[in-house]
Amino acid sequence: MSEKNIKILSIENDEFMKIFLKDIFWIHGENREDLNIFSNLKKAREFLKNPENKPDIILMGIGLPESDGEKIDVKNGFRFLEELKSNPETKNIKVIIFSNFGDKEIKDKALKMGVCKFLVKGEYLPQDILKIIRETC
Repeated sequence: MSEKNIKILSIENDEFMKIFLKDIFWIHGENREDLNIFSNLKKAREFLKNPENKPDIILMGIGLPESDGEKIDVKNGFRFLEELKSNPETKNIKVIIFSNFGDKEIKDKALKMGVCKFLVKGEYLPQDILKIIRETC
């Protein structure tokens, strides 16, 4: 492959979107091991504890559950972003929000917290998402 492989951590609780994301990278030539997808923030935090797992970029929703079976809440996503950006080990990881929540207030708050891009699901084709990720990295 001529393009650089990118280590991506995705936090996505929707099963359809998990398959969709895997397919984007499979169809467009990325190796699947470059993409790690977790359904909740607890699993993502555990993954990030190992420095070898440090991704180039995090692709996440903003309304996420803390753990499986818990309620989806935008406060959880903002809390995770705050933790990420206040930790010296993770503060420079690039973050793209890929969410159903397109409210201007939510988007503005995320961008002020250091998010590189805020994408609303349904507004981008799969190849556009991959291009945005590659350009961001």
